[in-house]
Amino acid sequence: MTAKLLATLVKGKKLVPNCLLLTPYPLTKPKHGGQMRAASLMQAARLSGWHVDSIGIYSSAFFPPVEWGALDIILESPVLRDRALADIAFADFHVGRAASQDSNVVEKLRHLIQRLSPDVIHLEQPWAWLVLRKALPSTHNIKIIYSSHNIEWKARLPLMKRGMRTISSDTMLEATRLLEEELARTADLVLSISDVEADEIERTSGRHVIYLPAVSDLASSRISVRPFSRFTAETNATACRYAALMGSAYWPNVEGFFSIFPEGLGFLAQNEQIWIAGALGSAVQEDERFQNFISINEKRTRIIGYLNESEKSEFFSAAHCVIVPVEFGAGSKLKTADAIASGLPVISTRHAIDGYGPIVRDALNRGVYIADEPATFRRLVREALRNGLPGCASSVRAELSLETMSKNWAQHINHLLVPGIA
Repeated sequence: MTAKLLATLVKGKKLVPNCLLLTPYPLTKPKHGGQMRAASLMQAARLSGWHVDSIGIYSSAFFPPVEWGALDIILESPVLRDRALADIAFADFHVGRAASQDSNVVEKLRHLIQRLSPDVIHLEQPWAWLVLRKALPSTHNIKIIYSSHNIEWKARLPLMKRGMRTISSDTMLEATRLLEEELARTADLVLSISDVEADEIERTSGRHVIYLPAVSDLASSRISVRPFSRFTAETNATACRYAALMGSAYWPNVEGFFSIFPEGLGFLAQNEQIWIAGALGSAVQEDERFQNFISINEKRTRIIGYLNESEKSEFFSAAHCVIVPVEFGAGSKLKTADAIASGLPVISTRHAIDGYGPIVRDALNRGVYIADEPATFRRLVREALRNGLPGCASSVRAELSLETMSKNWAQHINHLLVPGIA
């Protein structure tokens, strides 16, 4: 925190600046990509000297009570639950609209804003804007930050082609587009996780957009083989070399796997495998396309399941490369951040590195290897397992550290409170 900002806070009788983070989900136990992104931003803000409170506004249908936060506003309407589940592609919009139409929710949020007295309200994704624009005091000096994970209306277009279209989908797509553009034009600052989408938001809103990429906890750690980890022990015992793959059961991850490996894993030698961590492993294993080549696929894969943060580092440290076979989906893929930050050679589709352009530009073919054709992808995996490929430099990894995010976040947000601040 700079002396100029501190002087401003003292004048306003505050010792530290306050940020209120609004999300469409709880942050007590972050699991999916959106939660992880919001949780990392909260950590980054606190690391830079800010006090941060978070309020999630969501339906009880999607998160169990054990995950609810102390300040969260939970909508428990059965009607809303049924409406959101019936139109799952736009569930977040339905929840946000229901919250904005509930006077008790609006009043509760207004009361919390008055009590917490934030200098900045940081919205993760656009949905909370529906209720926040009603709850804000008529006169206020609170700065509004919009943090975009995806261009939400565009992110839903592939879902329309995969059985999620309803009679109201076109109307909801247009309403989502208008909501995003309104918030981008209204907010005092706009952030985007993707450099590609930052450019697009700038074109549609006429506003400057700050590129704030994802982070990985691996970027701040030294990745080296850990002789006593269970992964290293198993590779030593079986003389196996593996390519690491980690992800959720989110359908673009599953489809990407089978698009890159449509004929199974017979291209791997007997002592070569793909080890799959996270919920993606079970989703792949249970898919009929895996079963079509079951005899060879079972011998060339290892399903790891959920990993905690310490295990994640050990999982990567024993691998020979990381693969990211994703061919569609919006925003910036957090699994790509982990792959790059691991320091291992990353074999990726071009789509999987969308959003990381400035970071990977100098690492192409020097740590990050792009292949969209299955044959080329398979060749690179074999080369990494058998001969080795260079991994990403430490300078590239550092771009995805929490420390870098904290520095960049603070630089732009502090400027909102004190124009001209360095």
